[in-house]
Amino acid sequence: MNKKSNFLTFLIMSGLIATFLLTSGCTAPQEDGATNELVVAISTDVNNWYLDKFPGGDGRFVWSQVYETLVRLDTDLNIVPGLAESWETPDDGKTWIFHLRDDVSFHDGTPFDANSVVFSYSNESYVKKMGALKALDHIEIIDDSTVKFVMKKPMPLPFYLTHVAWPVMSPGCVDENGNFAEPIGTGPFKFEEQTPDQEIVLVRNDNYWGDKPVLETVTFKVIPEATTRVMALETKEVDMAIKLPEYDVSRLEEEPDINVYRKLTTFTDFLQFNCNSGVFEDKEVRKAVAYSINTEQMLNTVLEGIGLPARGRAFSPVMMYSNPDLELYEYDVEKARDILSEAGWQDSDNDGVLEKEGEPLKATIIVGKGVWASRHIPMAEAIQGTLQKVGMDADIKVLESGAINKLENEGQFDVIFRTGYFVWGPYPRHFFVHQSYCPFSHYNNTEYDKLANAADSTVDPEKQQQLYYDLQDMVLEELPAFYLVHEEKIIAANTYVKGYQITAEDPWLNLDGVYLEEEQ
Repeated sequence: MNKKSNFLTFLIMSGLIATFLLTSGCTAPQEDGATNELVVAISTDVNNWYLDKFPGGDGRFVWSQVYETLVRLDTDLNIVPGLAESWETPDDGKTWIFHLRDDVSFHDGTPFDANSVVFSYSNESYVKKMGALKALDHIEIIDDSTVKFVMKKPMPLPFYLTHVAWPVMSPGCVDENGNFAEPIGTGPFKFEEQTPDQEIVLVRNDNYWGDKPVLETVTFKVIPEATTRVMALETKEVDMAIKLPEYDVSRLEEEPDINVYRKLTTFTDFLQFNCNSGVFEDKEVRKAVAYSINTEQMLNTVLEGIGLPARGRAFSPVMMYSNPDLELYEYDVEKARDILSEAGWQDSDNDGVLEKEGEPLKATIIVGKGVWASRHIPMAEAIQGTLQKVGMDADIKVLESGAINKLENEGQFDVIFRTGYFVWGPYPRHFFVHQSYCPFSHYNNTEYDKLANAADSTVDPEKQQQLYYDLQDMVLEELPAFYLVHEEKIIAANTYVKGYQITAEDPWLNLDGVYLEEEQ
């Protein structure tokens, strides 16, 4: 271990001495007459339970009850032990040794052990196929409770292993033919049944290795429309609701029978430009867009003041290495117009739309249907209006993810409205999205690629911080994307739901210690 590396020491010592952070919490006492059945409204169903894929939308919140990871994060994104009690690296991040808990069983009664870790990070796993653990060479089993991850390059692996997208699953998830059979994890709740596009029922894992849940049953109701989820909460059809629209928050906060929980999360909304073709191939046009968008005003009007204006900053302040001293974009329509004029864009026919070499300054903003549509559509409409002020004709298309993927693969798009992407925990892995070989990147810059690789290949905190600071400066200058708003996570529950603590980690629903009082 590099003794000069505070960051590396932090990673290792988190594994060695912080187990109590995960296991010392007290389960809330059940009140007389209390019920133990929680009903949670979510927007999307779980469309996959196996390690070869990861469910989109709110399915992640269900996964986090059934499946667990080797390393966890607390409610404030501090790294803590999970299924691994401790870990260390003998060579500054090239290999990592994880010491597994020996008191854990899967939901089917089989033991959690080193073999299940190897199974969960096989070449068939999502994390290997999508490239997040591309640097993983192989895993060695030292004994039943010890595994060694051998990397192709140094990397801060514990942060990668916190994401519920790639948890540890039982080899019993598959049948004798290797086909997925049923979800079997180690989490506090077990899969009971699923009615597609309606509900998922989980039951308490009475053999859970940690603090036993008070709740006996958690039912996730699939309610796609945000306004319908709010109504279901208010009428007590559900006890808790996830991903509520910002425009309902102030009203709900005034209701005496509802508690609204808010916390700045790791996700940031951004405009992903196609820098390889079309109008945004010109960096000056991207800069004009950045100066023309008033993120503070958009936050206060469209999002009811919920969140934090990014003004081009890629990382929420809750993220590691988020530079507090960045020179961010100020709203300046005149400057945006001047930039476009100097780049050769003129309104030759006085129709309000600029042209250059006979081509109009026109772009389509693509917004995806789904969990973020309720916020992204009005944000896109606000952007559409402000771009008109600088002479850009912008329209909006709301598409299914499959249609967006097709346009991306063909390179036939201008800009896509996005949030998150390669964000898990506080670690700034998101910068991968702009590397030229990322499937979602539409920006080619060898200097950026080298810088991002170097930042992710060291565990030296001082060196890593400087590299990530340099990347943040480059993103602000080059604008492969323009970052709009750092999101606030919003979860609401009826007041008889007790013991809930909201977390800064987006795909995590913390039900530890939650119970329901009998309504008065």
